[in-house]
This record gives sequence, structure tokens and C-alpha cells, in this order.
Amino acid sequence: MADMTDLPVMSRADALAIGFAGFNDVPHKAIDVPDGAFTITARTSEGRRVTFCFLEKTYGGPPRFIDIQFHDRGTHIPNADGGVSPTFNAFAITRGGRFVADSRSLDETRKPTILVLSLDKAGEEAAHPTRPDGGRKDRNLADLLDRAAAVIADPDSEIRSDRNDLVDSLHAEAAIRRHRTDAS
Repeated sequence: MADMTDLPVMSRADALAIGFAGFNDVPHKAIDVPDGAFTITARTSEGRRVTFCFLEKTYGGPPRFIDIQFHDRGTHIPNADGGVSPTFNAFAITRGGRFVADSRSLDETRKPTILVLSLDKAGEEAAHPTRPDGGRKDRNLADLLDRAAAVIADPDSEIRSDRNDLVDSLHAEAAIRRHRTDAS
């Protein structure tokens, strides 16, 4: 295992004095995270568990993002690996105490299973494309996919009369996406 400095619990001031960041004036546990993938797991006195998985962009390199999971809310959804992932609530707060992201009102199937914290410095982050359509294209595609799923689930339903229009719409959406990937 890679070298890791595990320092004793200390005050916020002591953590700052040795080059770590501080947050609130409470006891701090300072940990040097090694290069490469590395997980810190924590448990509260009530047994509530959270993991912080530090991941790199290149194998064995310095961490560039952290995947955070809370494991004991008691809810799960299927994941891409054929298993299940825990769901939880998360929110982000900005200036003035405003919430810029908040999952608490989301349906269970849309709650996060992983919260990703990017470790990019200002100027290092990849450009985030602006969405002049305000997400309408995604909403339109979502509606189209819901229609397709309904036809597949019950091909003899009254939606069947709509089938040719649906097929044409699906082909058109596929062509748009194919053109975008070919152009880039």
C-alpha cells in the first residue's frame, strides 16, 4: 500500500498550521491521500457510513475528483453493473445560503447514487457547453423515449396508431445525434 500520513485528531488551527484546510472550528482529522485510487471510509456513532473515493485521471496519478456515497439511507436503485447503488439526498449551497443543487425533492429513481466533487483548479476545468435551449431538447427526447417505451411495453395499445410517426421521430433524433458525433 502507498505511504499515507495519518495524523492525530487536532484543532482547526493546528490543521491550518501544518498546511491543511480547515472548515468550522471543530476537531479535524488530517489525512495525506496518496496518488492512485484511494477510499476513505467513515462511520458515525449511529453506524451511518459514508465513503470518499479519490480517483485520478491517469492510472496512479494524483486525485482529480472524489466520488462520495452515503450507504445507510435505506434505499437503492439498480446500477450499470447489474447490482444496486444506495440513493441519498445531497445539496450544494452558494453565496447568501442559496441552494444551487438540491436532490431532496426528486423522485427516488432520480436521487443521486454518487456525488462527484471535481478537484480542478479555476482555469483547469473543461469548458461546460451552454445550453441555449434550456434543456428543452433533453425534455423532448425524454418524452420521445417514454412514447417508444410505451409502444414496446404494450404493442397492441392505442399508441400503435401513432407508431409510424414515432418511428420517424426516433430515426430523426438518431440522425441528429449521429451528425453531432461525426462533426466533432
